[in-house]
Amino acid sequence: MNRRTLIFLTKILVSVGFLSFLFTQVDLAQLVQILSSAHFSYIVVALIGYLFAQIISAMRWYLLAQPLGFQNPFKDFAFFSFIGMFFNLFAPSTVGGDIGRVFYLARSEEGDQDRNWKGSTACALTSVIGDRVIGMAVLIWIGVAALVIYPSYSLPWMVRASVFTLALGFLFIWCLLPVFKSLLMRSERWKEHPVGENLLLALETYRGNRQIIFQAVILSLFVHFIQAWIHLFLGRALGLEIPLSYCFILYPLVGLFSALPVSVNGIGLREGGYLFLLGQIGVSSEKAVAFGLLWFIVVAVDSLMGGLVFVLRKSPKPSAIVSEIEKSNY
Repeated sequence: MNRRTLIFLTKILVSVGFLSFLFTQVDLAQLVQILSSAHFSYIVVALIGYLFAQIISAMRWYLLAQPLGFQNPFKDFAFFSFIGMFFNLFAPSTVGGDIGRVFYLARSEEGDQDRNWKGSTACALTSVIGDRVIGMAVLIWIGVAALVIYPSYSLPWMVRASVFTLALGFLFIWCLLPVFKSLLMRSERWKEHPVGENLLLALETYRGNRQIIFQAVILSLFVHFIQAWIHLFLGRALGLEIPLSYCFILYPLVGLFSALPVSVNGIGLREGGYLFLLGQIGVSSEKAVAFGLLWFIVVAVDSLMGGLVFVLRKSPKPSAIVSEIEKSNY
């Protein structure tokens, strides 16, 4: 058994273990009854909102890819993003769809034709990582801002300390970027290493394009605000009046928790996060777990649209995409 298979099996066990534990904490009959009686109109609003948020996310990626030489029309980035969402449904991690995004952008006909496949992959990967990092950094800072503005919510000090530490870590790394660039430029070993090449490419591209970074941050705020509002509507679908102020704490914290690379696509961790955080404001275990499952259903249904795009574009098999990415050493 190779290392990758072992890691994947471990993630499956973690997800199954978390879900098994969660289901022992709830009345399954009551859980099913809560889900079956959910207000469909609010779920439709959530589906539309999530879809709109993903379109804005594609716009953010579109902006970040332009300085790297990709002149594709916006619709390409939207299509590639939807395909990435579809891949995420079946990937063993929450970043599985990023592999698909890298592949499609690197292979796109509108890319820089002077670059070879390997060079295009490096640039595409840099744009996807930049998109991920900015989105995650903004998400963390939204959580921090909400915790500061609304201190009345009684969350364990360890949770607060973890979020504040992560936020300060992102800020610290941003301040040290010129130092990292200088060290990379002096090290021949790292300049020739794929990781070093990609990092240097990102530093050279984005450090001098602060306007694009600012625009990407603004778009990230729109994305995360929409998804926080979606949490408000999902609560109402289950008969819960979750304060909007708490949604700006709930969504970032669960998003960070479920992004930990220890389960299959965050399954189990996500639902556990909702159980814990909604329990802090008096929501029953059954409704908290139902909330987590309903959020997953919304994401899954919208992600299936990417499957339609995947089929219509006559795309190669996911295994072929992963294989080609790996051969490029990026």
